[in-house]
Amino acid sequence: MAVTTTDTAVQVSVELTPTDGVVIEGNSLGVTIRITALRPALIEHAELTLIRKVNYTYGRGNIYGGVFPARERTTELVSTVTVPAPGAIPAGQTRVLSDSLSIPTDGPASVRGDLIDVGWSVRCVLKAAGGQVIKRERLIDVQSWGQTSAADTDHPSVGEHLGQVALEFIALSSRVLEPGTPLTGILRVRPRDEIATRGVRVQLVRCEEVWGGPGQVADPDASESEGYRHAEAVTAAVMVGPAGMLTPGTVVDLPFTVETPPGLPAPSLSIGNLHVRWELRAVVDLHLRLDPRLSLDLLAVTASRQPSDSSQPGALDTD
Repeated sequence: MAVTTTDTAVQVSVELTPTDGVVIEGNSLGVTIRITALRPALIEHAELTLIRKVNYTYGRGNIYGGVFPARERTTELVSTVTVPAPGAIPAGQTRVLSDSLSIPTDGPASVRGDLIDVGWSVRCVLKAAGGQVIKRERLIDVQSWGQTSAADTDHPSVGEHLGQVALEFIALSSRVLEPGTPLTGILRVRPRDEIATRGVRVQLVRCEEVWGGPGQVADPDASESEGYRHAEAVTAAVMVGPAGMLTPGTVVDLPFTVETPPGLPAPSLSIGNLHVRWELRAVVDLHLRLDPRLSLDLLAVTASRQPSDSSQPGALDTD
């Protein structure tokens, strides 16, 4: 959809290719500017700028030993291209300017999280005679193949509070999390003691971590007063086992299907002090005791379209 606005002398619309402004990192975004003169106009300069805005929350300590959340905001002009200016435009006539912007692969793609928010946009700047500056900006969605976290699929599962029961994921359909593609598998439960449960569930969890604030060295072991922040959000959950008794010496296989949202808010990300992980998590719900749980890292991709060129950086073979 084009965005059209009117100034005193000209009407300007900005159109994108793809038209919805969704582009995969490593690919190019086409931009078309349509300028219609409402009266004689002279456009002397035209340029396009790709902009990335990164906002994140980190911990900050005070002199009294307390910790409070602080917000850091940065705006980066990723790239700028100059488009040949149309010059004089007679009243009632239209000029069309076109160019493209390359989306880099070395920075965070679009993220909409609780701690981390990364937004992208394209800004068009026209300079007319007499010093008038006309600006238009379009938001875009940069999708990612999660290459900065490709090693997440090699991480072993991590268990907590497993003294009374052993948990294992088997026959998992994939460790790559794709928008709208369900994850299927089997949760194997091996009780070591007789325990009464309130049910067994499998969850899809987004984990965000900030390893320090501006000017600080990224450190996963930092305290909150040194900038560390952590947040989790359960994006999908399914009950796979009812409440009841688990008997030692038995093996219980619980099949599951976890529905993945059609639009993931963030890809897996590991850049500097900003980190987003996705986990498949099994939880045995116990009464008045710590819940046994097992977590397995996944590689989340937000790219829902195949790259136009599979040789482009950022392409991921998920077969």
